[in-house]
Amino acid sequence: MSGFTDRLEMASQAAQSLVCVGLDPDPSRMPAPGVYEFNRAIVDATASLVCAYKPNLAFYEALGLPGLRDLEKTIAHIRSAAPGVIIIGDAKRGDIGPSAQAYATALFDVWGFDAITINAWGGQDTVTPFLEDEAKGVFVWCRGSNPGSADFQDVQTVTDAGQMPLYRNMAIACRGWDTKGNLGLVVGATVPEQLREVRAECPEMPLLIPGVGAQGGDLEAAVSFGTNSRGRAALINSSRGIIYASSGSDFAEAAAREADKLRESINQVLDAAGKGFGS
Repeated sequence: MSGFTDRLEMASQAAQSLVCVGLDPDPSRMPAPGVYEFNRAIVDATASLVCAYKPNLAFYEALGLPGLRDLEKTIAHIRSAAPGVIIIGDAKRGDIGPSAQAYATALFDVWGFDAITINAWGGQDTVTPFLEDEAKGVFVWCRGSNPGSADFQDVQTVTDAGQMPLYRNMAIACRGWDTKGNLGLVVGATVPEQLREVRAECPEMPLLIPGVGAQGGDLEAAVSFGTNSRGRAALINSSRGIIYASSGSDFAEAAAREADKLRESINQVLDAAGKGFGS
């Protein structure tokens, strides 16, 4: 294990949870007066139930400087309310050279994220600058949960190992680049067979798995195919299905119920396979 994977394991064990909550604030849907107030209530209600939170930077950037200030306050509050939880900056940045290094500095040193998502379209040069600190995790977008991901990520490529879809080629490449144990992959729960294939190629790399809940991904398959041989090294993400579980004043309590329901459903699959947190 690396510094990051150790931290991920500890966070999962502490909450007995593989749940990651996406904090994607949409003012048109939030039953709260402001982004930070909404996030704070969600975090306070779910802190004991999850191993990670994943703010998607797009939602904060879309609100201009006030949104970025709310993100800053949200990160600080998570550190206070749930100090052992992993915070993932869902940024999907992708560039090379000094630009990539600047992105890494911004996301890790300025914002203080424990892990980030990136886009590796530019190859190894895009990925390496983010991997310098083994305590910081990096998740490469490998196979998306959206239908359009197939347009490019499923295209057959010719490699030294034979013909294979691009997402599998990406997974194999990332496995080779993972020299410090802090590189993971994003693979959607909506594509269980692709998820199974990626896990087979990368048996121990952490996987961030979006697509359950509002996107309708197969939860049992996501847990069975996405976890490692011990039932760990996976983050099952739900955003809208948890944070918008209610549009009323009970939104935080509803979010807690949905997060707990997701945690229990995941743990039932793990228990049935003899890989539960009590095993």
